[in-house]
Amino acid sequence: MLQHDAGRVALNIADHFALRIICGELDCGAPLREMALTREYQVGLSSVREALLVLQRRYLVDIFPYPSVQFRVLTVQNIQDLYDLSTELYILLGALLAQSWHTERQLLVLLKLRRAMQSNIEGFTRQCFSIIAVAVLAVQNLYLEEVLVHMIPAVRRTYYLAFQQRGAKMERFVRIFVQLLLAVQGRRIDEIRLLLQDHTQRNCQLVLHALPRER
Repeated sequence: MLQHDAGRVALNIADHFALRIICGELDCGAPLREMALTREYQVGLSSVREALLVLQRRYLVDIFPYPSVQFRVLTVQNIQDLYDLSTELYILLGALLAQSWHTERQLLVLLKLRRAMQSNIEGFTRQCFSIIAVAVLAVQNLYLEEVLVHMIPAVRRTYYLAFQQRGAKMERFVRIFVQLLLAVQGRRIDEIRLLLQDHTQRNCQLVLHALPRER
C-alpha cells in the first residue's frame, strides 16, 4: 500500500511537471536540480527521481550520468523523428478503429469530444489528445496504448510551440478531425492514411518553422 502511494505521488509530480514543460512555462535551457524539485514539491528524493524517470519515458527530459538531468531539447532531427513515428502510429490507430467499430455510439463519443473542443490552447490540445485516448481504448490494443501514452506528451509539447509561435489555426485541426471521423465511419483506410499523412506533415513543418534558428 505504501509503495502504491509513493508511486502515485511520483506520478502526480510527473503529470504536473510535464504540463509545465508542455506549456512552455519553464526555461528549458536550464538544468534540472533534483534537490530544488524536492523543495518545490515537498517530497522525498526518491519520489522526485521516480517522477524524472516517468518524464524520461515521455520524452520530456534526458537523464545523463549524475547529476545531470536536462529538458529534452527540440531539434530539427528529433522533431522529424517524432512525427515520422507518430504518423505511422496514428494511421495504425485509425485503421484499427475503422476495422473494429460496431455501433454508432462508439463513434458518437468521439464526436462529442470534438464538439467540446475549447478555443484556448491548453483546452484545445487536451481535447485533441483525449480523442486519441478514447480511440485507443476502443481498439483495445495494449501495446499501441502504451506506446502512445508515452509519446503523446512530446507531441503535445510541439503543438503548443506551433500554436504559440506560429499561430496555427485550430479550425484546420477540427476540419481534419471531422474528415477522419467520416473516413473511419466509412471504413476507408486508404483515405485515413492520406489524411493523416498530410495533416502530420503540415504540423511538422509548422513546428520546425517555430524553432529558434540556432536549432
